[in-house]
Amino acid sequence: MSLPISLRSNAPDALRLSEKEPDSAEPRGGRTGPSRRQLVAGAAAGLALAPLPRPAAAAAPLSEHVLRLTEGVVPERARLRLEIPALVENGNSVDTRITVDSPMTAQDHVRWIHLIAEKNPFPDMARFHLSPRSGRAEVATTLRLAQSQTVTAVAALSGGGFVMAEAAIVVTLSACIDGG
Repeated sequence: MSLPISLRSNAPDALRLSEKEPDSAEPRGGRTGPSRRQLVAGAAAGLALAPLPRPAAAAAPLSEHVLRLTEGVVPERARLRLEIPALVENGNSVDTRITVDSPMTAQDHVRWIHLIAEKNPFPDMARFHLSPRSGRAEVATTLRLAQSQTVTAVAALSGGGFVMAEAAIVVTLSACIDGG
């Protein structure tokens, strides 16, 4: 607990600090509520805590397209990398690369990769079938996007599992506005 400090002068030229006993339980100046010092300290604490990471929110619900492709199985959000620019000038030509970490052996390989763009007139954009003879689980293609949206890639694995990745894309000039 800190005591209020007051200035007491014994001589005109000298000032001396001394502790003053509180006279009553009433705040100084008759004001109620937090003092200026408490407000500043609280604001500083709030600003210091602001950049700390927040607890992870619940995962976004899967779209009906993803659930349809995976037959209700929740895909793992790992092992698949979707490389697509975050900002594109022209939705008519968006370069995309999808890579899945897989040894591509007869026992462990990627069966197919499917691309979904939910805001396109036809959301199911492409499906690429792969086999162990493909060598690598990697596909590169050019997409047409109707507007800014999230593009999702889903891959089916030979063991019966699924992996997925999503990327948000901002499109400045839309494509596919004629229905196809």
